[in-house]
Amino acid sequence: MAFAVASRRSSVQVQAKKAGSQAKKAVKAVKKAASSSRSSGGTEFYGPNRGKFLGPFSTQTPDYLTGEFAGDYGWDTAGLSADPETFRRYRELELIHARWAMLGALGCVTP
Repeated sequence: MAFAVASRRSSVQVQAKKAGSQAKKAVKAVKKAASSSRSSGGTEFYGPNRGKFLGPFSTQTPDYLTGEFAGDYGWDTAGLSADPETFRRYRELELIHARWAMLGALGCVTP
């Protein structure tokens, strides 16, 4: 009886070790995938392979729209961001207006 309990305990320990090593491998794979997506800089939203405003039909984008900034979908028909200094100023103004809009929304929620 004691032998059966001891052999059962050792088989459970072996199975636990196998499961633990598989779990460690899975954790390592997840960490590796997370670090590779972090190092790529979020290619889903930034860079030359980002989503464009017309999807696969967007072949020609202006040279100054490189996907460096948030919301850059390769569409600037009016040429508003062609000059870097003007683009910087527009970004600052947009931030100010967004902050005022957030305060306004807060004012609507809490009278």
